[in-house]
Amino acid sequence: MFDRARVVRTVVAVLALGVVGTVLVGTAQQPTSPADIASALVAYYKIGNRPTSITVAELEQRIAHFPDFGEGTIEAMKKAAPIETVSKLVSLKNSKGRNLLSQKQIILLLTFYNLKP
Repeated sequence: MFDRARVVRTVVAVLALGVVGTVLVGTAQQPTSPADIASALVAYYKIGNRPTSITVAELEQRIAHFPDFGEGTIEAMKKAAPIETVSKLVSLKNSKGRNLLSQKQIILLLTFYNLKP
């Protein structure tokens, strides 16, 4: 149902395309190698240093400022914190028993957090 590896590959590909577009628009006269693009992407998002859990502090300091994350979502996530796995993140429900997070929100969180499967 939810293939984390596929989602991560898709997110990285989309982000790489954004970096390529930015680099090509900014430096149209110079071709850019894939290694340069990958280095810029890793440096920008610091992929190797992503937190491995979503804590209450992370929710208050960072995630609360992401677009499309309302107060209700943040409060429900605080009750479930710390969130250390993708399965726990995906299984969060709102007060009506519906999924708390949309697929877009889950992909955004997986971009910035290195959660276990």
